[in-house]
Amino acid sequence: MNATDPPQGLAWDTPAAAAAYRDRDMRLARQLIFPAVLDRVGAPPGPGATVLDIGCGTGALTLELARAGGWSVQGVDPSAHMLDIARADRPDPRVDYRLFDGRSLAWIPDASIDAAVCCLVYCTDPDDARLTALTAEIHRVLRPGAPYVLADLNPAAAGERFATLRYGEPGASYAEGSPVPIGLRRLDGGWVTTVCHFRPLSAYTALLTGAGFAAPATATPAVPESERAAGSGLAPYLVLSAVRAPAHG
Repeated sequence: MNATDPPQGLAWDTPAAAAAYRDRDMRLARQLIFPAVLDRVGAPPGPGATVLDIGCGTGALTLELARAGGWSVQGVDPSAHMLDIARADRPDPRVDYRLFDGRSLAWIPDASIDAAVCCLVYCTDPDDARLTALTAEIHRVLRPGAPYVLADLNPAAAGERFATLRYGEPGASYAEGSPVPIGLRRLDGGWVTTVCHFRPLSAYTALLTGAGFAAPATATPAVPESERAAGSGLAPYLVLSAVRAPAHG
């Protein structure tokens, strides 16, 4: 991928995208996102406590939540192809993978989930209405006081290059909602191009507060020197954490 490439790439719900995700180099995500998510979700509050992994993809974080975090996990994704890989590559008795439409969690009762995470999902969806509905559903199913951790591409790092990730074109400026080419390094050293959609931090905050969450805490995990390829070294990921308001009375 270079600066002249148009913003095009694999559609997220295709077999080709699932295969590319299966073979991607996940060093940055494992170094930066996974520890941040596990830290903010915390320990399960009791036996059988359930965390919801929205947009679980091929199940990498899902399995980490079950094995390192000790949670029971519901991993949901709108791609049947991603879920096929998750079930084949990352089965675990504490994990249940399920297909959903990206908007509704209707099978989950109100206030029945102990924590929720959503990683690198909002940036892939151009439909603000669908994300608004999904965020409201996440708020609905969480128990009062339960955490929601949202990790996504850091809008301040658009145009940066990293050893395993290329986020937009150097020097480019992106308007809210505009497509951004994303390069993902594969384990064989090659690259695959996908497309995400640019949103400023204010858009993420608005989605969360609009669903009933308080203003989220934000963090940008630091990038190890070895993973910086060019540019200023801004963190490629943004981690937002919010809590459903505790019950009163």
